[in-house]
Amino acid sequence: MLTTIQIKSAKAQERAYKLADSGGLYLLVQPNGSKLWRYKFRVGGVEGKQSFGAFPEIGLAEARGLHGDSRKLVAQGINPVQAKQELRVVQAQEQLERERGTFAAVMADWNMATAASLRPSTVKQRQREIDNDLMPKLKNRPMDGITRLELTALLKDVEKRAPEVARNLRNHLWGVFEYAIDSGLMDNNPVPPLRVMKKRNQSNHPALAGEQIGDFLRTLDAATTINEETRIAMLLVLLTACRKAEVIEARWDELDLEAAHWEIPAARMKAKRPHWVPLSGQAVELLTRLRKIVPAGREHLFPNRLDPRRPMANRSLNALIERLGFGGEGTPHGMRAAFSTHFNSLGASVDVIEHCLAHVPANAVRAAYNRHAYQDERRVMLQAWADHLDCARKDGLTPTLRKVA
Repeated sequence: MLTTIQIKSAKAQERAYKLADSGGLYLLVQPNGSKLWRYKFRVGGVEGKQSFGAFPEIGLAEARGLHGDSRKLVAQGINPVQAKQELRVVQAQEQLERERGTFAAVMADWNMATAASLRPSTVKQRQREIDNDLMPKLKNRPMDGITRLELTALLKDVEKRAPEVARNLRNHLWGVFEYAIDSGLMDNNPVPPLRVMKKRNQSNHPALAGEQIGDFLRTLDAATTINEETRIAMLLVLLTACRKAEVIEARWDELDLEAAHWEIPAARMKAKRPHWVPLSGQAVELLTRLRKIVPAGREHLFPNRLDPRRPMANRSLNALIERLGFGGEGTPHGMRAAFSTHFNSLGASVDVIEHCLAHVPANAVRAAYNRHAYQDERRVMLQAWADHLDCARKDGLTPTLRKVA
């Protein structure tokens, strides 16, 4: 029988040679100096060979242990090489089944099954939410081991930071677990009902209070990880008192920066009437800066980064507010409410305020509605609003506005 000293002392020769141990186990010494463990056996009259690896990675004792296991199989008339291959197949299948039932695997299948019907930007946003808040805790968990209690806790934790993201995640989770049920992986959906989430206020969009406007602007100005185009879009929503969609879908041919006004066509307005917007000096400055940032030839002020022919993703500004820590306290649409509250508290003309907001009086006749009405007053009001915002962002000051219009 071989010893470790003999094995270490074995030198390479011009031709390969064998050093026998016992029971068909031997060491094959190659001309290049490598030393390989081999087992020669016979099953059913057919000779076979099995490899156990190389010395010294596989030592003498380990080689004998592997040899002993294989000899037991041979004694039962089982080819050890075939048995090892079959075991690998079974183990691979078992591993595949385990992986198939994990949250990450089912999520990947669900994503693939549902992505085709969604916009690329929506798919990207969905994946970002999943990667940020679901994968770190659920990635390798078996689907049937995830409980309603832990999903509720996870969603509530996210809800403290970003209520809308939490609602989105709850919807994603519902879809994934329904997909798992349809795939035969589980019987019941553990996702908590929608009633456990905070109710979304459908009638009013959360608006920042007067003293919060300055905090928000300073936070927005100081943020270093915010895309500059998104920052400018948020500021323009504030400065113009326009709806989010009107701003992010704006086109360069609607603007006249020299005359400092913006003509929004009827097709893009909620009331399907064109809207004239006087631009404050601050708004013109922002748009001039934006013109230098956006590549020449782009139709939109805020082209989508994935598809420049389309505007910025609809939820970009909501996501920005949440990232800055104001989720649940304000929304892009709520900025219009802040504008209205300020000027109504000053006793400003309701008609001028409503025209700035593109609110058409209930009794207004389409033909009689004049989008250019109160032109001078609206320009004064929006400039006063821009100046107010500048003061609010400085040292937390919230100035008293002079009465306008």
